[in-house]
Amino acid sequence: MDIALIGYGSMGREVESAARQRGHHIAAIFTSHSPLPEPNSGFFQTNSIDCCIDVSTASAVRSNTRICSNAGIPIVVGTTGWQNERQEILDLIRNNNGTLIYGNNFSVGAQIFFSIIRTAAQLMNNFTDYDVALHEIHHVKKKDSPSGTALSLAQILVAQLDRKTSVKAPAAGELMPHEIGVSSARVGNVSGTHSVLFRSPADEIELVHRAHNRSGFAAGAVLAAEMTQRYTGVHVFDELIFQQSFIHHS
Repeated sequence: MDIALIGYGSMGREVESAARQRGHHIAAIFTSHSPLPEPNSGFFQTNSIDCCIDVSTASAVRSNTRICSNAGIPIVVGTTGWQNERQEILDLIRNNNGTLIYGNNFSVGAQIFFSIIRTAAQLMNNFTDYDVALHEIHHVKKKDSPSGTALSLAQILVAQLDRKTSVKAPAAGELMPHEIGVSSARVGNVSGTHSVLFRSPADEIELVHRAHNRSGFAAGAVLAAEMTQRYTGVHVFDELIFQQSFIHHS
């Protein structure tokens, strides 16, 4: 595939490495100093781009998805923090008959963790002595807090636990019994740690996912780019990741 990268910080470089390892060609790299050109520009007339991978900033997602969908190029959005514009952006892609794969976490291991938490919450639903809390840790340059992954985990818990109906993030002040508290910490260069704690008066169970580095996120973003060659329209990464064809291919 000919892939264009949008964003070339630490994550962009990881994606570049992962794409090359899987035999893809990085056809272009766009940054805030050299942004993605408009769809009617000469760039799209003279360059063949199979997919764009956006690992830039949340504030750029709307513009990047607009340009790609108007140019007929699929886009993978690997950045988070654009939830407030989510519906508007998804409607834009659909109106332009574009292709978008997005997600709060492109790590395959994190997606497995989501599935484990969903099953654990289902088991806990009838055991009301257990309360639940969620904590996440990221590097000091992380812009959104709580992380998109933490919010996704919280929503999984709300969906499975009848006694929990809302998320309080950040978990400041008194928590009501129906609330799930989400707390965050920022320290050093931590790639991402997410823990879910089930606690009763008698004992506790803690489930943790720790990303050792960014390579898992990068590999998942490239895998999503490959998916755009088979799927059109708007998709969430975790809806596609467990399909057997992609597990085998990865």
